[in-house]
Amino acid sequence: MNVISPESLCPCGSGHTYLHCCQSFHNGKAASTAEQLMRSRFCAYYLKKVDYLLKTTWPRQHDGLDKAGIMKRADSTEWTRLDVLRTEAGQAGDRKGIVEFKAWYRDGSGESAHHETSDFILENGQWYFIYPDIPATMPGRNDPCLCGSGKKYKKCCG
Repeated sequence: MNVISPESLCPCGSGHTYLHCCQSFHNGKAASTAEQLMRSRFCAYYLKKVDYLLKTTWPRQHDGLDKAGIMKRADSTEWTRLDVLRTEAGQAGDRKGIVEFKAWYRDGSGESAHHETSDFILENGQWYFIYPDIPATMPGRNDPCLCGSGKKYKKCCG
């Protein structure tokens, strides 16, 4: 697991320290907006906090989650930067929200960006990640599979 000082800038790119940003969400505070949840999930990927990623995924989606696969991907990926491109709803008073972003990372192939539009839902005062909408660009044969298995695309869904 990566470790950062609470006084360091938060990896989510908010401009705040980790102490005054995502640390409180990782310690159990509910995010107030869909964007806050998305940023805290990026930070959880950065810190390899897989349990937080599972906890903040909509409970109805849990059957499709592969904790071991998520951890394997986290171990082989260095998340470097988050660019929030667009938000739609997801504020106080909203029940749903959308956040489009690019999450930059390095792996064995070099530096790349994961471009996604994520849907979020508010239930019982808690924002949850529902599912991603990933642009329809096909991965290369040796790229990681889009399903998140950790396998190469050609050996999985390709």
